[in-house]
Amino acid sequence: MNKHFMLLFCFLAINCDGFNDPESPYEEKYVVFGNISANQPMINDTIFVSRTASLDEMVDAEDLWVSDAEVTIFNDNISAKASPVIGSAGRYQTDPSVIFMSGVKYHLEVNVNGKILTSETTTPNTIEISADSELKTYTCNDGTTLPISIINVDNVDENGNPILGKVDTLLYNYGQCFTGSFASYPLFMLDFVVDDSSKLVRTVTYAMEADLMGLEPLDDDGNFIDYNSNKKRDSTYINLIYDTTFVNLLWKEPYLRDNENNPYRENPFVWPVERTPVRMSWLFFNYYGLQRITVSATDPNYYNYLKGDPIGNNIYSLPGSNINGGYGLFSSNTSKTFFVYLKRGKDYN
Repeated sequence: MNKHFMLLFCFLAINCDGFNDPESPYEEKYVVFGNISANQPMINDTIFVSRTASLDEMVDAEDLWVSDAEVTIFNDNISAKASPVIGSAGRYQTDPSVIFMSGVKYHLEVNVNGKILTSETTTPNTIEISADSELKTYTCNDGTTLPISIINVDNVDENGNPILGKVDTLLYNYGQCFTGSFASYPLFMLDFVVDDSSKLVRTVTYAMEADLMGLEPLDDDGNFIDYNSNKKRDSTYINLIYDTTFVNLLWKEPYLRDNENNPYRENPFVWPVERTPVRMSWLFFNYYGLQRITVSATDPNYYNYLKGDPIGNNIYSLPGSNINGGYGLFSSNTSKTFFVYLKRGKDYN
């Protein structure tokens, strides 16, 4: 071992011992995560309730869900009980008849085993979106100038379904100009306007046809692309954007794998942004096919939670929980949704 490293290790060991920081006794807490969307019922969202576990507790993660809690969302005008979701342990949902309004404060109360956890959120007022940005063209590194598509963002019917004939088709091309970096060609630009009730906007790209199965595709030479590395052409997630180049794996990390070794990516893909316009490039898409894109103006609770480093990049920074008596997050958003269809383009490498 390097002698300088040994000296540094001894120095740290001696000085850390000098802190004489006694180990704090473990105390079980409850964890609550929930979100409500303004002008919508709680259909796609649920309230999650679970408990913590000590490091030496031998327990399966599925056993940490709490399914006997009493969950209520209320204010001066409503009191809505969230009932357990059948078949989904630890999930709770209010009746579809309950519509949460924009610009309104809501309180959350969770009663579990005699302990009461509380929180509150005020739903953001408004959000407006547009794909008609000031940036109309993009210049590639080789000097080629390409037009940026202006898409229809008003193509959702009253039931939340795409309106046929109003969904634009976009080509997902490969090559240095299109998938070469974080700043590559945007398939379209997305502009938004929010009021002071929101500090952060997030885009949620949900691939509607991510689970579609089919034979592994052929390359330009007629050879099949062995997605699952079993040396035979068989069924896989046919709409997956399969790209094993260095840049793709750098930004998106290696593919996840199912029990059959089929690669897949997270769905939906969520990206927080603070500035407008948003360059909707290759990074925002993991699958071909129909995409439901939701742009959400989030409340300060969500912003503060992210600021608290919930993914653990800094072990000394705790997530910005707003659950009194426990851990987690109760937040709200106001959203706009539209659809696009993503089709495989050409390889310009």
